[in-house]
Amino acid sequence: MDVFSPPHILNSARWKNMRVGVLGGSFNPAHKGHIHISEIALKALKLDAVWWLVTPKNPLKSDNNLASMDKRIIYARKILNNHPKIIVTDMEKSFATNYSYDSIVKLNKYYPNTEFAWISGMDNAHNFHLWKNWKGLLSKICMVHIARGASIDLVKNSPARMLATQNHVILNHSINACLNSGTTYWIINKQIYNISSTEIRAQ
Repeated sequence: MDVFSPPHILNSARWKNMRVGVLGGSFNPAHKGHIHISEIALKALKLDAVWWLVTPKNPLKSDNNLASMDKRIIYARKILNNHPKIIVTDMEKSFATNYSYDSIVKLNKYYPNTEFAWISGMDNAHNFHLWKNWKGLLSKICMVHIARGASIDLVKNSPARMLATQNHVILNHSINACLNSGTTYWIINKQIYNISSTEIRAQ
């Protein structure tokens, strides 16, 4: 049975010894930029899959223009068009969690034999210190921040990069890296989609 066929998420044993990237967010709506950074992480860290964790509500954002979770999930799956390695999940709804730290604690408990890496763009790298229990989150999961090649100074000056207790690794090629908590990978990529969900909604 293919590991990506239903119920691909619920069966913990099927993900044993897998390397999984986790991309959390509102996905309001999902767009090609989300796909692009997922594919960068898949290639750079040789991941088996990326899970999109669609959050019921982002604690740091207003929900005035937030579409229903069902609509956001349906659209995310539509834009992925059966991507072979990216899976959309409503896991945070099932977990009854709104905060990334709480979600990762439950992920690690439910999938004890799976290696996880949290994926984000530079926008999250710069506000990461505002997240609930952000230092605790760093102790629970490997972090992967993806930046444009021209933004190396932004990487150096981001609050997350300045945290000395983290092992910071800048990547410019694919490696079978250890996905250890306490490690942050900075992937410098020359081509990043200059697009956001806010701009799409405005259009």
